[in-house]
Amino acid sequence: MKSKSGNFLTIVFWVAVFGLVTVACGAAANNVVARVGQSSLSQADLEAILEANGREDAAVVPVELAATEIARWIFFESWIDLAAANGTNLTDEHLGLARLNYQQAMSEDPSLPNPDTPYGEIALRYRAVEHLLADYALANEDVTALCSSHLLVETEAEAQTAFERLRAGEDFAALAAEVSVGPSAPNGGDLGCVAANSLVAEFVEGARAVGGAGLSVPVQSEFGWHLIEVRSFGSVVRGQHDELTSVEVTAFVLTNFGLTIQQLQPMLYDREISVDSRFGIFEPTTGRVTQVSTSSNEFS
Repeated sequence: MKSKSGNFLTIVFWVAVFGLVTVACGAAANNVVARVGQSSLSQADLEAILEANGREDAAVVPVELAATEIARWIFFESWIDLAAANGTNLTDEHLGLARLNYQQAMSEDPSLPNPDTPYGEIALRYRAVEHLLADYALANEDVTALCSSHLLVETEAEAQTAFERLRAGEDFAALAAEVSVGPSAPNGGDLGCVAANSLVAEFVEGARAVGGAGLSVPVQSEFGWHLIEVRSFGSVVRGQHDELTSVEVTAFVLTNFGLTIQQLQPMLYDREISVDSRFGIFEPTTGRVTQVSTSSNEFS
């Protein structure tokens, strides 16, 4: 029944590569290691990141490892800066949703640092980016969800018979399990909440004609004849949807409207970005911090 597949936003994490060159982190803790717009990564922040990723002695670390973590920080902060430049700012709501994600991850992996630690605060900003970008898409696209069940049969006569049975009071889910030939039949025809733009036009128009919650008349599409039980149909608003929690709204938007966000990516590093020369230089074409030649293997 779907005419288009969803587009997924994939947030890329770099793999740390251990080099032989080391960097001594003896500079003042408030020294700035990197900047993206108005945001800065301090020496203390970097050390917290390194310690949380298994470097118990953050005083001396492979410079390539430090550069990898700096590049990852730049990646997420650049998304935050880019979204703000386009009218969507990082908010406490995004951070709160990120905390829910983080707490779930901690329940599965108790070794994760507490979110109230210096590293945890940085990790929350990383995790908040997906919610921020979902809100960017919500602000710039017509994000419409159709929450429904359907019953699919092959002929108009079968559809009309099923329609009369439903009007007589039979349970939709039970009837769908009995007569529907669609793949959702074992689940009582439940389709969940689907982006309207991912469905064939006839199905969407049939659901729209219901005018709210209720049962459609028989609707024909290339797949056969449908009866649609509409639960809700309308614009997606975070925190105001009976079937989608705020976390699920993010997943719904990124799954179905990721292309909107992907179109921003060429502009991701088109902003003021700087890196302490001890760690190298930032290459916007690759999104990496690359080392420059030096006469010493250690920096202070």
